Amino acid sequence: MTRRYAVLGAAVTLAVVACGGSTDRSTTTAGPAPTLTEAPGATTTSQAPASTTTEAPADAITFVGADGVESEITDTSRIVSLNGDITEVLFALGLGDRVVAVDVTTTYPAETEDLPKVGFGQQLAAEGVLAFEPTLVIGDQLVAPAEGIEQLRVAGVPVAIITTQTTLDGAAAKIRDIAAITGAVDVGETLALQVTDDIAAAMELAGGATEQRRVAFVYTRGPEQLFLFGAGTVTQAMIEGANAIDAVADGGLSGFVPLTPEALVAAAPDVLIAPASGVGALGGPEGVLALPGVAQTPAGEAGPGALLVYDDGLFLNLGPRTGEALHQLVVDLYPELAS
Repeated sequence: MTRRYAVLGAAVTLAVVACGGSTDRSTTTAGPAPTLTEAPGATTTSQAPASTTTEAPADAITFVGADGVESEITDTSRIVSLNGDITEVLFALGLGDRVVAVDVTTTYPAETEDLPKVGFGQQLAAEGVLAFEPTLVIGDQLVAPAEGIEQLRVAGVPVAIITTQTTLDGAAAKIRDIAAITGAVDVGETLALQVTDDIAAAMELAGGATEQRRVAFVYTRGPEQLFLFGAGTVTQAMIEGANAIDAVADGGLSGFVPLTPEALVAAAPDVLIAPASGVGALGGPEGVLALPGVAQTPAGEAGPGALLVYDDGLFLNLGPRTGEALHQLVVDLYPELAS
């Protein structure tokens, strides 16, 4: 159970899914959406709009990723995940026992704590991944450099690159893609439908709010790294899904922009949201409230009750727990709806 002005988890990450741990990128849109194709006679299941599934005669799956590269997947017994959200989906699909290593953005579920780490997916070192003898590597469009991905492929390891999702609908699309890549289509469809229902229920609850609140997401990994998330990010989708106004996007800012007193005051948020790891790096909630410009906003004037702190993965992963996270945001923003 969570509460306002409380850390919702203890995860400490070096990066967040919304920006892939890099603060010099905006939302990634390059590359076609991933597709999967099914050979004649294979059973077709419901997929996200940009994806289809094809089973080759030897039960191989041919996957065309968001980077346009076709991979033939014949063995999913040893998976390396290069994104924390992908790891979470794999475990939710019941494939956790196949995951042999993960990147450092993986913080959930608890069973992943003891898994070996291959470093940071956006600073991919092929040698570190190959050391775990993977039969499949899964990442998204934020994985870099391209040379590292190519080295894995040259070594004979299929690397499936899925679309980086930034909308609430993207949670189900991501689940379906990963399920299709790993051959867990039926389980994936059930999970995707459940997440879709959970999101819809949270949004329906949010519709009962009589007045929208203005919300700003502040990302920090310490005093020297302070950013506001704006249009085209996961946080915009979460805030607007909760029937609130993304104050940063509303001010015309997109992607990840440096936090300045001027930008924060112009956004005029009623509520601030910050990730748990960042709040810890600032020494606690008091550190967030002391940031330049905060005191001059309605949120700063309201005090600690206007600061919401969430576990990074819960709020930013856009995966199986998206409905849960959205529901929590709704009742935190509009306590009168909790009953």
